[in-house]
Amino acid sequence: MEVHRQTCQICGSRKVRNLLVREPNKHDEVLVECMECRELVARYIIAKGGYYHHAKGYESYLRGLTRDGDFMNSKIMKGEYLEIKENCEKSFAEIKKHLKEVGKDD
Repeated sequence: MEVHRQTCQICGSRKVRNLLVREPNKHDEVLVECMECRELVARYIIAKGGYYHHAKGYESYLRGLTRDGDFMNSKIMKGEYLEIKENCEKSFAEIKKHLKEVGKDD
């Protein structure tokens, strides 16, 4: 597994924030801003159906799908959501463990 923590290439800071950009008929986009020097660090395009707010649960997942224009069987959507949620939780736990093992968990 390879895990990277976002670091500003200009000033070296790890203090960054995500700016979620939503525009009609476009994929959601994340712009990462350095909180030290205020420069743009990175840009990410979120895949169709790829965004949901973990703490807000299934409703957040559904909002993401409807923004993308995806409509499908509700049982399929619920199953996909539960799989995504479980995989995110496992991946997050593995990443946190890995960061601790390599001394990058500050």
